[in-house]
Amino acid sequence: MSVITASRGERASTTPPFGRNFRLLMGGSFISMLGSRMSSIAYPLLVLRLTGSAADAGWASFAALAPSALAYLPAGALIDRWDPRKAMLHSEMGRGAVILAIVTLLVTHLIGVAGLVALAAVEQILAVFSGLAERRFASSLVEPRQVVPALASSEARTHMVILVGRPLGGLLFGLWRLLPFLADSLSFAVTVGALWRIGKRQGGARRERVASPHLRHEITNVFGWLRRHRFAEIALLLTGGATLVSQALIMVFFAEAHVGNLPSIGIGVVLAGSGAGGALGSAAASLLFRHFEHHMLQIQMLIWAVMFGILFLWGSLSFWVMAAVMAIMGLSGALGNIEVDTFVVRNAKTMLARVMSVGRLTSLIALALGPLLGAFLFARFGLERAIFGLLLITVALLAVALGALPGLSHRRP
Repeated sequence: MSVITASRGERASTTPPFGRNFRLLMGGSFISMLGSRMSSIAYPLLVLRLTGSAADAGWASFAALAPSALAYLPAGALIDRWDPRKAMLHSEMGRGAVILAIVTLLVTHLIGVAGLVALAAVEQILAVFSGLAERRFASSLVEPRQVVPALASSEARTHMVILVGRPLGGLLFGLWRLLPFLADSLSFAVTVGALWRIGKRQGGARRERVASPHLRHEITNVFGWLRRHRFAEIALLLTGGATLVSQALIMVFFAEAHVGNLPSIGIGVVLAGSGAGGALGSAAASLLFRHFEHHMLQIQMLIWAVMFGILFLWGSLSFWVMAAVMAIMGLSGALGNIEVDTFVVRNAKTMLARVMSVGRLTSLIALALGPLLGAFLFARFGLERAIFGLLLITVALLAVALGALPGLSHRRP
């Protein structure tokens, strides 16, 4: 089977509109993601207000997120066993219950930082199950020729959440510290309602016949799949590397902004740039894939290398330049993500959740290590050399993309 590509008949026809159930799922999921983004901004702000310590806020954020890394691989195997609609429905109900518990305990002053972190960790683990179930369920609600536009729609939704959720969460927290959590709890109610409207008969994705009663065997099977599908294996490593350097760049920018007393509006413009660029790239994905469908990751890495080169030669991190760079990187990054997801959806079949869990675990690790890398490079070498170090990493990723990917996207496993 040729990956990424559609048949000639598929290319010639017009992509039909998405069905009602897919639209309901995407709408409900968007609201859920928006609520989660708002509360994720509120968590460290709340800990900072409770303790007055930035270090405590940082460690609390890390402690709330870290357990979810251990959940990804077993969650992927379990989601491939279960009905994805039911798994998502129960996960979203659980997440809503946890957020309501946090609100109740905060109002009654019965929770401290440790309790807040513990509940946040539970909510994050449930989010792992919900996210994997959603992708598997969504893939069952579209026709094969709708895969690229469906994934583009999903990617655009993610970037719009980044664009809107961060400032909205901060705004609501400033009005009242519980508002982001109340909005988050309402968002889960909307998602559960959407899933309920889809109905039981649309459970969707075919469940895999369990070959082994041992969950460990099902988890390890995904690594065999990746060895047989070298494109996915290399592409997931490349997207993880891209996440690493992008997060490191943001931390370098934050450090430089602190030294240069950059106004908060400038920081906000830069953060918004990535989301705006990603949304634009997602909107253009269906058109661009007709011409560059086998080369989007290579194009992404080339563009990123050029952007880091511009930053290095520019010599300073003006927030307008940085915002433009982040927008262009967000645009090309969205296209690369869609290419990888398209490959996985079309080829993983009954192992979809497991393969997605590997990709998301890789991204989570990169999200954790990226800021540490950026902070180290800036503190040790200063702005110019920090940018040069990230440029070298990006050039290495480009070399892998140009040297290892050609031909793999057409090759049968």
